[in-house]
Amino acid sequence: MRTSQLLLAATAATATMTSCAHAGIVGFVGDTTLEGGWYAFEDEFDVDMTPIIHGGAIYQDVLSIDIPEYGGSLNFDSAHSLRHIGQGWATWSHGYTGEVFYNMGKYFTGYNLNVSGAYAFDAYVEPNCFIDPLLDSYEVTAYGSMGSEVTIDFQAHGAYGANHFGFYASNEVIVRIEIESSCDWAIGEMRVAAPAPAAGVVMLLTLAGARRRRA
Repeated sequence: MRTSQLLLAATAATATMTSCAHAGIVGFVGDTTLEGGWYAFEDEFDVDMTPIIHGGAIYQDVLSIDIPEYGGSLNFDSAHSLRHIGQGWATWSHGYTGEVFYNMGKYFTGYNLNVSGAYAFDAYVEPNCFIDPLLDSYEVTAYGSMGSEVTIDFQAHGAYGANHFGFYASNEVIVRIEIESSCDWAIGEMRVAAPAPAAGVVMLLTLAGARRRRA
């Protein structure tokens, strides 16, 4: 349990917002704030994101999170422990107090995005590091359905320094995210964007009903 982190100084390391592209995927690195993270990502790619929320019990082991808005799920390579800020995970950034997912000692974790048409994903991540200066380096890679991949590099601070990152795919689907670091971490505030799966069905049903009424 990460209770000892409560004793650390409340100093956040703010990352410089950058982006890089390869083939059909763009990588994005924000900072510890909402303005430089979530909101900057939405503005950069003109996209509306949907939060990925589990809503389960604290300390529950989680292998998958359903995403009902898109009829899909986010699947973890290994079980993550569901924590809340102040309940099993001590600090975060920008005043967030909700659920996060601790990867339980792993230095490498993969996340499979099982969502049809997923073209954007973002999140915040904070390390479980207690070695001064409490900064840890991340290498995060996104893989696309057509074979594209892009890797971004950034640092996050172990005390109140959860840092934002994200990916946007212009002509394919994001299917997997891999995170590698020198110590374990928690990931939270995850979001995804994809076409609503029922939109086409609703349109077809509406047209069919119109034809029947005209007959």
